Amino acid sequence: MTGKRGCVNNDELRSWYLDLSDAYKQIYLSLVSNQLTIHGRSFGLDLKEAEQIKAFKGLNELQHQISGHIAAIGLRQNRYPDDVLWNILNEKAASFGLLAHLKQSFDSVRSRNIWDKSK
Repeated sequence: MTGKRGCVNNDELRSWYLDLSDAYKQIYLSLVSNQLTIHGRSFGLDLKEAEQIKAFKGLNELQHQISGHIAAIGLRQNRYPDDVLWNILNEKAASFGLLAHLKQSFDSVRSRNIWDKSK
């Protein structure tokens, strides 16, 4: 899905994430998870019925994958390769119509002035 408008799996952002140290990956994913909860708040206010249910199910799937990966990094076991996680998140978000929300979360967190250039 690389190159498609609104797709999270763009090469530059993906490469940047893959180059982070494990500690920074945990921080990044934790902040992305936090950012996604803000989107969840709007789902509760702005969406209704089936659309709301679908959005919350998708958000739950993303949170499940992200939180599991954060723990696996710390435990150093049962971890997907980082590029596989990236693809899983992209596919889950696409299947629930949440690509724009995931991309905004990824971009917002990356734009923060907290990332050590030396990794």
